[in-house]
Amino acid sequence: FRLSEPKYWLVKIFNLSLLAIITGLVTTNSISQGLERGVIDLSHHDFRESPTYTLDGEWEFYWKELLYKDDLDIKENRNYRDFLELWNNDLEAFGYATYSIIIKLPDGTPPLSFQIPDFYSSYELFSGNQIIAKNGKVATNKEEYVPKWIPRTVSIKTDSSNTIHLILHVANFHHQRGGVYQPIIIGDSEFLSRKREQELAYAYILTGTLLMGGFFFLGLYLFGQHEKAILFFAAFCLIYSYRIIGFGIYPLHFLLPEIPWILTLKLEYITLFLSGYFFGLYTFHLYPKESSRLLIKILNIISLSFFGIALLLPASIFTHLVTPYFVILISYIVYAFWIYIKAALENRDGAKFALASTGVIFLVFLYQMMAYFGVFSESLLINSFGYFSFFFFQSLVLSYTFSVSLKRSSLKAEEASRAKSQFLSTMSHEIRTPLNAIIGLSELLRETKLDSKQKDFANTIKLSGENLLGIINNILDYSKIESGKIELDISEFEVQGIVENALELIAPLNTNPKVDLIYHIDDSVSPFIKSDSIKLQQILINLINNAVKFTEEGEVFVSISMEDLTNNKAKLQVSIKDTGIGITEESLQKLFQSFTQVDSSTTRRYGGTGLGLVISKTLIESLGGSISVDNSSGSGTTFKFEILVEKSSAKRKHYSSSLLEGKKALVIDDNETNLKIIAHQCKKQEIETFTTTDPYYISKNPHSLEEYDFLILDMQMPGKSGNEIAKDIRSEYSTDQLPIVIMSSIHIIGDKIDRDLFNLHLTKPVKQSLLFRNLEKLFSTDLIDHIGTDDVAQNNNDLFNATILVAEDNLFNQKVIQQMLERMGCTVEIAEDGEQAFQKAITEHFDLIFMDMEMPIMDGLESTRKIIDHFGIKKEAPPIIAMTANVMSEDKDRCIAAGMVDFVPKPITFLAVETTITKWLAPN
Repeated sequence: FRLSEPKYWLVKIFNLSLLAIITGLVTTNSISQGLERGVIDLSHHDFRESPTYTLDGEWEFYWKELLYKDDLDIKENRNYRDFLELWNNDLEAFGYATYSIIIKLPDGTPPLSFQIPDFYSSYELFSGNQIIAKNGKVATNKEEYVPKWIPRTVSIKTDSSNTIHLILHVANFHHQRGGVYQPIIIGDSEFLSRKREQELAYAYILTGTLLMGGFFFLGLYLFGQHEKAILFFAAFCLIYSYRIIGFGIYPLHFLLPEIPWILTLKLEYITLFLSGYFFGLYTFHLYPKESSRLLIKILNIISLSFFGIALLLPASIFTHLVTPYFVILISYIVYAFWIYIKAALENRDGAKFALASTGVIFLVFLYQMMAYFGVFSESLLINSFGYFSFFFFQSLVLSYTFSVSLKRSSLKAEEASRAKSQFLSTMSHEIRTPLNAIIGLSELLRETKLDSKQKDFANTIKLSGENLLGIINNILDYSKIESGKIELDISEFEVQGIVENALELIAPLNTNPKVDLIYHIDDSVSPFIKSDSIKLQQILINLINNAVKFTEEGEVFVSISMEDLTNNKAKLQVSIKDTGIGITEESLQKLFQSFTQVDSSTTRRYGGTGLGLVISKTLIESLGGSISVDNSSGSGTTFKFEILVEKSSAKRKHYSSSLLEGKKALVIDDNETNLKIIAHQCKKQEIETFTTTDPYYISKNPHSLEEYDFLILDMQMPGKSGNEIAKDIRSEYSTDQLPIVIMSSIHIIGDKIDRDLFNLHLTKPVKQSLLFRNLEKLFSTDLIDHIGTDDVAQNNNDLFNATILVAEDNLFNQKVIQQMLERMGCTVEIAEDGEQAFQKAITEHFDLIFMDMEMPIMDGLESTRKIIDHFGIKKEAPPIIAMTANVMSEDKDRCIAAGMVDFVPKPITFLAVETTITKWLAPN
């Protein structure tokens, strides 16, 4: 086939590799000159031009004899043998022998040295009668002999005759290959020393590279996508690194000369077998479609079997395995090469790099096998080029594969995120649509004339709907947080207003009369601060609601303080303490974990999604703060958080009443915290207060009532309720003579008879901003009925006089919005789809349009665009307000982009609708 540019490049690399091997063959297997039996004549060799010479050829050889110079001098029958011919070719692998050679050196040579390899498996080298190098201990039996492998370089001392008589004793009783397999090299001392340093440096660098690469890919696997190909390549790199430092010139032995010989030998063979095992697994998992599971399994079984033999059996057995394993390994390298060719043709990820690397390593392995069997000496150039090329290309394979996989995973994650967002948006819309009818109609129902039981039913429906709405909002908030879509909206706001708003939203959900909601804002808190008020309020709502849920009796106390950092920076510190069930030490670990609850059993008493605390923690951190928990299991929990804020110079105008100055009040409440806060607030208005937690105080002191201008009673108290105390008082004092204020943690105070006992009903927690305005009513001559308006039907029929178009396809939602708008005095026109809305908008006059997003025939976005386009030519279009169950931030952006001016999420409330109409239709 025609070679494309990448294929041509790969072929070029392959050819260069082959050329490097041929070059190595030529340079390392040169024909030795000056050789004759038992003598090497170098008298005419110039070591300055050719710094080394290989001492091979035919040496004197004496099998199973350890002879010295004197013995050899008188020897009559001389035997000769090729120095590099192993014993097991024609003798035995196990035994001992003497080698002898005479070397004639030229005059005026530079300092020379011998480079001595390791021999199988111990040796002693003599120059004449003087020993110059040794490894282990040479002996005539296995019991006395000691094997050891450390290549050495030793300097040469010559006499006046320039002749050296080398005598070599070799013994082997372990390895299946006995004798000499590499030659002794004579050469320039400086050159040989530099060459050995280069070889060691190469080995150490390559070993370090393999180790770093192995650990890198291992980390990539552990902290990445757990792709097995990466794991197996990491294992291959780590294991094969020993083949570099523990084989060949044995660099490890230079670092650790005392390391046991059998240990290094076993590691040499074990790492060979495991390298083949992991490389086979790596190839299979890299390209499983192109690989044969059966062939890879056969390689794995062979490799693991050989590994077990090398691990458990002696050297005399497992050293026989190397030759058959090399044959098997070469076969599998050829097979791997074929796999990569198929993968490249199929355009698999990184296959071209894999093909290049396998071609290189195949040639290197072939070369090393030839060197192992003594065909020629190893070349540092070929080894370094081969290994570095192989691991470089394999790293490219994995890096490329990983990057492509990461890109695909990223695309899948983005698609999944979009699908999830679309799903959440759709589900939110589908749930909010009927929920809008439930909450809206229940709110309208509460404002009609109902008896106490009917009103209780209506309240329960509304509270249940609002609870469900809170769950939906939590899930949507978590989705936004998870996708990193937290955007801060920094503005100036009043701290007290945010706290009171949060408590006001939670108070209707607190249906337990035994739990008081209390708050206190320290004088250190600036009246106005700059931060994200919406997120702060959401945090407060989540944490307070959580405290209320787990508190059966007592109080939930919110405390606010501030710590100044600089002139305009401060830490707003919030503490939310409850008297609930507390949290066990084991359960503390589950806090702030998504979808996790302290009690997640099927018999759990407390509901919830387990998202409130997660959302709160993330929002707090986005505001530059942190959250902590103080816990006492069984006696309550305190959540503390702080956020960074900017102080504002704006001042709050303090409310003061001349009607309340100098008044004297009696406050009876079983909650001491509540008493302290009321007393502190009254003191600011110069109201003298006497507080007690004893509900029988008046019974014990009947004449004390004459001292007070008014009473404040708690509704729920142990022993005697506020209602019962009021009945006793009303037998002596009328409402005009002694005003009584009743404070309760629930909105319903009973039937008409109970209501007549009190001048004013306040729901806990009472807003500080409204407390004294309400108390002032007790002494105002303009007001007759001072009972709170929570339970009185409202009449807003004269609020607005506007014509409003509502585009809504759901019948129940049509009823809700129509009833609300008509109650406000508006004239309402309904359009059941976007096309009708467009036609009505351009043919009739409307002061304002409420537009749903999702409708049949034409959706709200398209309808809005067409209305804007129409009025953009003729006259100004009426304000179009999105009133939709699609509440994601993306939905709001789409509405604004289409031309809508505001956004009201479903379920709608009377207050939200009223506020929106006022914003757009009220005169400036």
